[in-house]
Amino acid sequence: MAHRPDVTELLTDQHAETERLLAAYEAAREPERRAALADAVVTALQRRARAEEDLIAPVARRVLPEGERLAGAVAGQQAAAVRAARRLRGTGDGPPADGAAALLHARLTESAGAQDALLAGLRKRLGGRERRRLGEQVARRLSGAEPVGGGAQDRRV
Repeated sequence: MAHRPDVTELLTDQHAETERLLAAYEAAREPERRAALADAVVTALQRRARAEEDLIAPVARRVLPEGERLAGAVAGQQAAAVRAARRLRGTGDGPPADGAAALLHARLTESAGAQDALLAGLRKRLGGRERRRLGEQVARRLSGAEPVGGGAQDRRV
């Protein structure tokens, strides 16, 4: 039987993958490659933000004493990260691209900090089965296999 990550493992891994995409963006010199990587970062962050809003936030609000505050903090940080990622598009090379990447690094760090508190609470309050079930739902959403509203909402944040 294949390993089914729980939601906390999945989101930690997804954050690391976004960081890898950003590092690849920074290392790339070809405009087409940079554009493709910028799009991949934006798409990943948008899907993650929607998955967290639709699937994780309701659970956090239900089971965590400070779930409303934690879910709100994560949503705010995710939205800031998406806005920063969008700045990567069309920046080309040089200082504008470097500035956009630095801003995104900062937003990802802030987002990870907010999310760590929420995930720690979920680890304590949810059993392994529920974390794996939630992880499966989030994985489908992140992969695009379970689009929201025909996928149109993947572009909203």
